Amino acid sequence: MKALKWIFIVLAGLIILVALFYAEEDWRGKRAWENCKRELEAKGEVLDWNAYIPPPVPDDQNFFKAPKMQEWFVKPGQYPATNELTSQMTDPRTGSVGAKTNSIVTEADARSYLAWSDQFEPDFDLIREALKRPYARMDGDYSSPFEIPIPNFVAVRTVAQVLAQRAHCYLLLGRPDKALQELTLLNDSRRMLEGAPTGKPTTLVAAMINVAVTGLYANTIADGLQRHAWQEPQLVALQKQLQEINLASFVIESFREERASATYMIETLLRPKESLWQKVKNVRIPFIPHGWFYQNLVTIAVLNQKATDGWNLVQNIVLPREMNDLLREQKAIERHYGPYTFFAAIAVPHYAIASQTLAYNQTLVNDAQIACALERYWLAHGEYPETPGALAPRFIEKLPHDIIGGQPLHYHRTDDGRFVLYSVGWNEVDDGGKVVLKEDGSMDRDKGDWVWQYPVK
Repeated sequence: MKALKWIFIVLAGLIILVALFYAEEDWRGKRAWENCKRELEAKGEVLDWNAYIPPPVPDDQNFFKAPKMQEWFVKPGQYPATNELTSQMTDPRTGSVGAKTNSIVTEADARSYLAWSDQFEPDFDLIREALKRPYARMDGDYSSPFEIPIPNFVAVRTVAQVLAQRAHCYLLLGRPDKALQELTLLNDSRRMLEGAPTGKPTTLVAAMINVAVTGLYANTIADGLQRHAWQEPQLVALQKQLQEINLASFVIESFREERASATYMIETLLRPKESLWQKVKNVRIPFIPHGWFYQNLVTIAVLNQKATDGWNLVQNIVLPREMNDLLREQKAIERHYGPYTFFAAIAVPHYAIASQTLAYNQTLVNDAQIACALERYWLAHGEYPETPGALAPRFIEKLPHDIIGGQPLHYHRTDDGRFVLYSVGWNEVDDGGKVVLKEDGSMDRDKGDWVWQYPVK
């Protein structure tokens, strides 16, 4: 009996210690999160998911309420993501515009591809008509970030690739007017990814698909410039379109949406609405202290804020060193996670990698603006200028700066009558227009300069 008494005493002591441990961890975690929230909100950051819900819009002004648009460009509840439009557009020659792997290289190839893809002209006309509507709000439940409707990225990508390839074909055939028509639709179609005009909510995946489609757009413009296929009217129109592209604002907004989504998920999980048994059955993590989830939320919010702070949207520049530090910190958490980082290790996307891709494609856009002005100068004078300053104001109103560092993009005319235009790249060092290639022949974006004359990989 005496031994049994001591066993009960020890068990009671252990229970008390465990209870104190849970209480301490819960108090510590909740306090850390409340302090973190106050600091972020004092900076003007918005953590409430409700702030990211798009307001209702009139059906007759909504892109997704136009005929076929919801069916084609909103992801269905389950796979497959293909639909009647994308299944018909499947063709091995679609895509790869501007790359060495592009199979359409002759006028005969171009005529063949156009003859095949002409069947989609009525569909493109439907999209053009729908894009005249000022709003782009998908039908669905926005009350939870995990229930929101999302674009059908397969459809968006497929349509963009077909339009880019058709523009390439028209350039091969000396029809820049028709190429501009296809590229204008490609560029305008990005509005469905941006949730025009509110930009709510902008998920990171949608923002990065937007970045990729913009890269395809700029690469197709470069394809025509390398061939001297564009003429003055098209160059003026393309410059205007390029000038209006600012990818950073959408991507950074998606960073904030990611944080609000995580906040909603964890705070909802910890809200005492379910019984312990329901949590065991549905969540399977009831014995983890709530405080650990709050601490993970602090980690998520801090990493997210570092990603946001890695951009200066006022000056429209990115800070690669800060982004590289963030990436190293994330990878360290992924390798050696603990109670305060176990969820953050799997839930936080690599913001630094997304930021580098964004910076590279925005650089393509900025380069393309200048390259169009250079081509207009070449059409007028038969040569490129000695300095880009000679382009203003006749050929370009304002020269875009390097998104890395904020200095002017580097330019010089070469002895063979061409030019080199480049950004200092992610290493923030002027390597004189030198491109570093990987073993597979693609550009190493971490090293060397980002040079316009090289095709996109």
